[in-house]
Amino acid sequence: MANKASFVADDFAQALFPRTDVVFNDRMRSNAQQYLRNVIGQIEKRICLIATQDLGVSQEKLVAIAQGGNGQSFGLLKHSGLLKTAEIVQHLFVRTQQSELAARLLQKISQEDLELTLTRHLDHDDPAVADAAMGLLVAQSKTTGAAGEVAASLADLPPEIVYAFAWPVTAALARLSGLSGLQLQQATERLLTAHDESAGVARKAERLAQLLEQSKTEKDPFPHPMRDGLPLFGARLARKSGLTSDQIVAFTAEPNMVRFVVTMRAADFPVADALSIFAALDGGDQMLTAATYGETDQDRSSALVSSWASPHAYQNAERILGSDFLGDQGA
Repeated sequence: MANKASFVADDFAQALFPRTDVVFNDRMRSNAQQYLRNVIGQIEKRICLIATQDLGVSQEKLVAIAQGGNGQSFGLLKHSGLLKTAEIVQHLFVRTQQSELAARLLQKISQEDLELTLTRHLDHDDPAVADAAMGLLVAQSKTTGAAGEVAASLADLPPEIVYAFAWPVTAALARLSGLSGLQLQQATERLLTAHDESAGVARKAERLAQLLEQSKTEKDPFPHPMRDGLPLFGARLARKSGLTSDQIVAFTAEPNMVRFVVTMRAADFPVADALSIFAALDGGDQMLTAATYGETDQDRSSALVSSWASPHAYQNAERILGSDFLGDQGA
């Protein structure tokens, strides 16, 4: 208790003095915890399966986890700080915001109509487009849980995120099982080597977006979440803007979705489309007006989006070098 209590002031300060204006509601916090527990459970089970079935480890606790028993890594890692890396937290934020957007969208369109956004591509004249649409449908079905459930699939995790999760879980399993850790490390190496994100929703959506753009037969040149569904909408807007789908999702969490609006303006979305998209994704009583959108300078918007598309490490370095922190050192 004394060790944990030493962090109370840090937790309280973070709650009192947030560094952004983004609001994290109770549902987002709950969804993030649920998703985090789900991902760790899947990685934990997969490592135990490889260790017990492929490497012949017969430790009782690992066998139980591999066979579907409740794991304990999450409880061990929760307060350790090992899950608070920038990569993991950013990933959690994006996935949680995706769930938030999905909840908002279902207030405006039924689940049945949302599913039709992809099935309309199954009869496409180009077989490649039809196959890609089916692939995306299958991938989405694996990450769709019961109402209110934030499902997770390892295929949807980028390799760097699997890596960030896998090693803390491996260390937790070693402590829980009492093993030296070498065989568990070998199991984790196999998991990382075999990981393939090409079957995940994000990659399938990117593939379909690329094919639709190449086909030149898409009747709706500007994507819309109520016509495309969220994954395909994000992938199509990413192609138009040069940003990533994760960036676009993150922009929708910001006050008034300002950077999201700038992105649409840079991509030259018609006023009616931009206003409709904003209304579909907004979670409050905010409203984008035609005047506000029209007065947003497109050239300036394009320059901003171009800067946001730069590698994150470059943007961070540029921000630090341009800050007052350096004083006159750069002169």
